[in-house]
This record gives sequence, structure tokens and C-alpha cells, in this order.
Amino acid sequence: MKAKTLFRIVLVLVIIVLAVLVMRSIMRPEKFRAVYNERCEIIKEKLITIRDLQAVYKNEYKTYMSDADSLADFATNGKVSIIKNVGEIPEGMTEKDALAAGLLRKETVEISAAEKAMETDATRKIENFKNLQYVLHQDGPKFQIQTGSIASKTYEIPVYMIVVPLDDILYDMEKSITPANAGAFTKLINKIFYGGLAEETQYRSQYKDIIMGSLTEASTSGNWE
Repeated sequence: MKAKTLFRIVLVLVIIVLAVLVMRSIMRPEKFRAVYNERCEIIKEKLITIRDLQAVYKNEYKTYMSDADSLADFATNGKVSIIKNVGEIPEGMTEKDALAAGLLRKETVEISAAEKAMETDATRKIENFKNLQYVLHQDGPKFQIQTGSIASKTYEIPVYMIVVPLDDILYDMEKSITPANAGAFTKLINKIFYGGLAEETQYRSQYKDIIMGSLTEASTSGNWE
């Protein structure tokens, strides 16, 4: 009787272990994909903001910023000059005629770099420029900006490229899986099913770095576009 009971207990444990292993094999790649995609969307949004800010910087200084910290500082503290029309153009009159008649004048004013960069996206807010130098969050890696130039027939064309390695995309992946305020049971379950997920070579090989810009051609496109 004791042998039968012991056998049943062992059998139940084996079934549980097998069930966990099967569920683990199904859930792990899906979780990896979900976290990767979620983070990529955040990173792409930041890169697009950086691209618009770099365009503002280049328009002002004829080159690109090569340091992410400096670019973030430029966003919050930098100023750029713009020319705006003061006055109105009467109906039926061209801008040139209005200027000649003194009804319109050109005035150079300074605005913040972030304000200028926001002109390309009406949904963007000033908060989008905060901690712009960080790939994901402040205790993680920063964007690395490579700059250079391409020789044309008449002048040098400034270029830049940002490569976000897979390691940076997956940095501290556990934070996205198990929040710090998660309960003990949730932490245990996630440890069983997702422990060491970021280091899984079989999953990592299916995903790629994020790249924006180029050092060999005048392009600021991203490899996701």
C-alpha cells in the first residue's frame, strides 16, 4: 500500500514537472518576443526624436552632435534662431509686396531646440526629450552616436549612425518581466518560467540590433523603416 502511494506521488510529481517543462517551452519564446517588441517600440520612438533633434542641430551648426549627453542637454537648454513673419499679408498681395509696403517684416527670434524639434510631430511633448540619451532608463546603457562625413564633388556631407545592440535592447530584461513590487508568488512563477531568458542563445539569434543612420551614405533612416 505504501509502495502504491509512493508511486502515485512520484507519478504526480513527474506529471507536474513535465507540464511545467512543456508550458515553459511554449511561454519562453513568446515572452522573449513580447518584451523585445515592446522595448523596440520605445527605442524607435526615442530614435525618431533624436533624428528630429539632430536635424535641428545640423540646421543650426552644419554638423551632427556626436555625444548623446550633449544632445540631451541641447534639447533642454539649447536655442536655435528662426525667422518669423510679423504682420499680415493682405488678400491679393504677395509676401514680397507686403514686405515692400511695410505691412510685413521678418524678425529673427530664438526658441528652444526641443520646441523646434516638436514641429515635426504634433503629438510629441516636452517630456519626450527627458533622459533622451538613455536607451531605456537611467540606470541602463546610453545611445552611442557615431559621426563622420561623406565627400561629394563640392563639399563634405555630415552623417551619423546609431547602433543599439541586442544586449542594450534586452538590458535588465527581468524588470520588464517581473516588476519590483510583484508579490513573492509572482516572482517565483516568473523565475521558474522566465529565469535567464535574456541569455537564451536560441531566441537571441532570431532578433537583430536596431540601427538608424549610416556612415557610408547620406541617410538617417532606421532599419525598421
